[in-house]
Amino acid sequence: MKSIVVQFLAVMTAALSLLSPLSSFADDDGIVESTEAAVGDSIILEQDFESQNIGKWTPFGGGNLSLSEETSHSGGQSLKITGRKNPYDGPSFYCDTLVNPGDAYSFDGWVYHESSQTEPFSWTIRTRDVYGSDAFTQIASVDVEPGVWTNISGIVTVAEDAVSSLMYFECGNAALDFSVDDVVVIGNTAENTDNVVSDFQDKYYMDFEQSFEQWVARGDLTVAHTDEYSYTGNYSIYATNRKEPWNAPTVPISDKIIKGESYYYSAYVMYNGKEYSDSHGFRMEIQYTLGGSDQYNLISAKTLNKGKWTKIDGYFTVPVEAENVYFYIQTDNLEEGEQLTNDDLMSYYVDNAVICKAEIKEKEEITRNIINAAIAVIVLITLFFIGGFIHKRFKKKSEALELVSLDAMTGVFNRNAYEKKIEELEAEGEKFKSLYFVLCDVNFLKYINDNHGHETGDAAIIRCAEILKRVIGKNGNVYRIGGDEFVCIAEKELKDSLLAETEKESAVDKGYPFEIACGFAQYDSEKYPTVKDIVTQCDKEMYVHKQEIKARNKEFSRK
Repeated sequence: MKSIVVQFLAVMTAALSLLSPLSSFADDDGIVESTEAAVGDSIILEQDFESQNIGKWTPFGGGNLSLSEETSHSGGQSLKITGRKNPYDGPSFYCDTLVNPGDAYSFDGWVYHESSQTEPFSWTIRTRDVYGSDAFTQIASVDVEPGVWTNISGIVTVAEDAVSSLMYFECGNAALDFSVDDVVVIGNTAENTDNVVSDFQDKYYMDFEQSFEQWVARGDLTVAHTDEYSYTGNYSIYATNRKEPWNAPTVPISDKIIKGESYYYSAYVMYNGKEYSDSHGFRMEIQYTLGGSDQYNLISAKTLNKGKWTKIDGYFTVPVEAENVYFYIQTDNLEEGEQLTNDDLMSYYVDNAVICKAEIKEKEEITRNIINAAIAVIVLITLFFIGGFIHKRFKKKSEALELVSLDAMTGVFNRNAYEKKIEELEAEGEKFKSLYFVLCDVNFLKYINDNHGHETGDAAIIRCAEILKRVIGKNGNVYRIGGDEFVCIAEKELKDSLLAETEKESAVDKGYPFEIACGFAQYDSEKYPTVKDIVTQCDKEMYVHKQEIKARNKEFSRK
């Protein structure tokens, strides 16, 4: 019955657009957006929230989203937002893969609240151009009486220069919880869609020689296409006028990856300028929506030296259920209590970004090693004609291939090996249930780097790795998964012995503060039934331990 109603709405909307001029309204810049443009007749979005999955919906600004059975316009559920603090906080939906810039679309939905009075509601679409400038256009506004499902609808033409667009509901009463239901968008289907798996490429190489390559601003900053500096070629992108550490150039990649598969990410980054320190930390991250909230995940972290192009790279697997996936590179986050400095808001360049399937990257590495080995053999045969020497050369090459899974600085296994181990445990089903997991990181690393130098910071990371290897012995493996972050997977319980050893080592004065925060967990059929659940619990417990350590050592906050 609902599909018939939606089709009727599409026909009526198209007919009305031909018979009479519709209303118009102004965006935040005072530009009048005409609603007389012709609207296509395809239903590109139809959301009745009857499934158990929130999907691509996420809070805009703040608040919490959930599927609610308390009330609905039709069916048994609606989408409800709670915990709002600002008038613009509300349910939002990224439209990047739904709409075409320059096309007109019809929006229709229903809103509901249980306040004691009539409240003003609006439906807004935010568009962002390639320079990171945002424009807000009101789709429609309506006064909603309490306890009454009220229709809100309108027609909007998406800005010609939009590279990203998002629609969201808002209410003038900043503290009011409200619900939405039966959201329908009608118009021309987007020319670029991420729904066709056959369109996915094995590798994306973005050198910015012709354009921004779909990169846009994340937050309040300017992203420029520049020929001032580049790693290769003539162009790069430049992030400047940043207001927060997380302000960064970002690229939507839902249409570039197959979720659930491991991918390799890399890019070259450089900063300069007399006003900045000689070195600073950077982070490569993935953001996506899962279960109605935004998730932020570290791919890799690295300390850059000023004036030097540096490669940041790593592997990551985006969950199958994730939506609105973005890849970005930013400066280090601030720890609690830290104050913004000029370095935290520095301008920087990004070039030669790569996204490719992990298996392709591994094949490239193998091919490169094979080529190197072949050249070595030819040179050895030509120069020496000694079979024994050639045999030794091959043996060294074989040992080098084994080192691909090891972290060069600490000698423990690297993130690539960790990702493969997790995939292996998830595939085997039962094996992980008898294992013990530990997540660790080095506290006060920023303080050590700033006050004792990055060589001392590296020494602290190596020191942590040595402690973990000493405690775990032959009963498991240690993996370095980030700058100062480690995971231990063992066949025996480590908590008492590891805490005792870290406490003992912390008392040894080597000229700098040394503490290791740890989180422990193992399989529990009710609480932690999957590998992901176990690791998540380790992370939560490690965070609590980290805060306890900070509380005991407040003098080591960054000055």
